[in-house]
Amino acid sequence: MATYRELLAQKRELDERIEALRAEAAHEALANVRAAIAEFGFTPDEVFGKPRREKAARRPRKSEGNAGKKRERANLDLFGDSADNS
Repeated sequence: MATYRELLAQKRELDERIEALRAEAAHEALANVRAAIAEFGFTPDEVFGKPRREKAARRPRKSEGNAGKKRERANLDLFGDSADNS
C-alpha cells in the first residue's frame, strides 16, 4: 500500500497532467470557435448576444407609500416590555 507522501506525489503529477490537458483542450476549443467565426462571419452580437438595456427606475405605487406607516404599526409594543415606555 502506498504511503501518504507517495499518494501526494502522485496527486501532484496527476494535477499537472490534468492542467496540461485542460490547457490543450481550451486551445483547441478556442481555435474551433475562431474558425467558425471566420467561416460564417459571426458578429460579436451573434456570438455573445446583444447587451441588455438597464431597466428604468419605476415609480412607486400609491399603496407602497404607506409602507412606512404599516411598519410602524407592526412594531407596536403589545406586551408593554419595551424600553421606550420607561
